[in-house]
Amino acid sequence: MYTALLMLVVGILLWVLYQLSIGQLSRSQDQQLAQLIQQQSLLAKELNSQDFISQFLLQAEQSRQFVLAFDNGQTTYGRLDAIPKRLAQCPALKRFPVYNYNKIRLYSGCVQTLEGGRLMVASDDEALFDLREHFIQASIVALSLALVLGIVTGWFFSAQVLRRVNSINRIVQQVEAGELSARVALSPRNDEFDHMATHINKMLAQVEHSFDAIAGVTDAIAHDLRTPLGRLRLRLEQALLDSEQQAVSPEQFGSMLQELDGILTTFSSMLELTRLEHQQQSSFSEVELEQIAEDAVELIQPLCAERQQTVSLHVEQACYLKGDATLLFRAVYNLLENASKYAGEKAQIQLSVKANGFAMSDNGPGIPEAELDKVFQRLYRLESSRNSPGYGLGLPLVRAIVRLHGGEIKLQNQQPGLHVVVKLT
Repeated sequence: MYTALLMLVVGILLWVLYQLSIGQLSRSQDQQLAQLIQQQSLLAKELNSQDFISQFLLQAEQSRQFVLAFDNGQTTYGRLDAIPKRLAQCPALKRFPVYNYNKIRLYSGCVQTLEGGRLMVASDDEALFDLREHFIQASIVALSLALVLGIVTGWFFSAQVLRRVNSINRIVQQVEAGELSARVALSPRNDEFDHMATHINKMLAQVEHSFDAIAGVTDAIAHDLRTPLGRLRLRLEQALLDSEQQAVSPEQFGSMLQELDGILTTFSSMLELTRLEHQQQSSFSEVELEQIAEDAVELIQPLCAERQQTVSLHVEQACYLKGDATLLFRAVYNLLENASKYAGEKAQIQLSVKANGFAMSDNGPGIPEAELDKVFQRLYRLESSRNSPGYGLGLPLVRAIVRLHGGEIKLQNQQPGLHVVVKLT
């Protein structure tokens, strides 16, 4: 395909060059012949026979580019002894040889019938013929070189493309075999293959991250649910023993139901988190973030009062955005609840509403720097908080809600305490 296109381009360029050079010379020569024939035709009509022959002989002697001859049926005047018999009527041209200056040259001419005889006009086109032959030979050489160049270049580029495609195929085969860490190598050329390889590597990184997340969630489920399931099994065994003695108390059944509710809540939260991560912004409406923050602070106040904590709301600037008021309320409340749970007694919690979102600060112990990003993983819990109520899904739910609204959430330690920044617009 590349070779054919190259030869087509070279052929078009040669044709244009021919038309602008040899073709233009040929057309100019034909035009001069036509003008000369028209001139002699007018003179034959205007002059008598003797005067026409006189001016014709003068014209024939002065003309160096054209050969003129006039035959009145008795005598042939001009530079030829006789007009060739096989010449066609003008403007059709036919080639014929002329012996001139001890050389035979080729002329192209035609015959025009005038009053009183026949006029022959011919031009010496041997030089033009030679030029045309040389051009044809040069064109054949140029097309041959273009063919060779196209084949060599096409083979080279095909080999390059095939090598890049094979490298991508090898990576795909490695991924199919389970080696999710395999990546397509990038070249310094930064070409289209590198752009495609970059996107493939990003996709593979996302796939690897998803598999790691699944493995992490599986481990977390096994770790966090093993304890309540173990307690539930012990209580069922105790209830079985007590049932034999007919001494099963309602408190035992209530405790078992509480353990089951905790397990069901964990799975419900995980399902809701998955739904939020794949939900579209289809049911959003205009919401006022200040009102949502006020409702969340009002709801958390009794819990903070039990722990002798103070919670305050500061509105720096009104914030209006397209969103889901229920989900945004849940995100704000979850952050306040986490702060109240882990900041400790007599902690101070401040919620601030800004033009592009909100922020929350407390003066608690904060989160270790190495675990600031890990707390957004499903079921991830700090070692210091494993004995406290919770399932490790609060912050992942908050981040899913924030991302659903096109925003981002960042955690920062401010020593003391934790500073949470949520940008929504």
